[in-house]
Amino acid sequence: MMWEDDDDNDDGGYDPEEERKKLEALPIYKKALEILDLTEQIVDTFNDEDTAKIHRQIMLEDAMIIPAKIAGAEAMDDYILKMENATIIKIHARSLLTQTSSAKYLDLQDERYLQLLRDEIEAFRLLFKKWIQSFEIDTTKEGDGWGLFVPDEE
Repeated sequence: MMWEDDDDNDDGGYDPEEERKKLEALPIYKKALEILDLTEQIVDTFNDEDTAKIHRQIMLEDAMIIPAKIAGAEAMDDYILKMENATIIKIHARSLLTQTSSAKYLDLQDERYLQLLRDEIEAFRLLFKKWIQSFEIDTTKEGDGWGLFVPDEE
């Protein structure tokens, strides 16, 4: 059977449990989970009107994508893929920030709770800036075909 020799394969010392522990120890990942938890608590108090449902869905999606993309970036060494994940994280963090303004305008939640989330996003932004500085730029790698993070040779 094709899978019988799995125990014989050398996975290069990859230990999923150890990788999970390293990820969970990252300050940026911890902050992303705090943002997700706070977002869930905030949107749980929104009323059931259609407008509130839409904002709830967008905010939860934004908050859920952030830690997932951090995990994705941490799981690889490729600079371009790390930066693509970082860009997606930035977009969703900014979208979540925008949603707090919209929720305030629509009076979906007490302004103080929305400000708590805004403050957490700002703390996340500062951690994000430090985190992306840790990415090793591989200038020997070919571009991504779009010329976005590493210039393409054309």
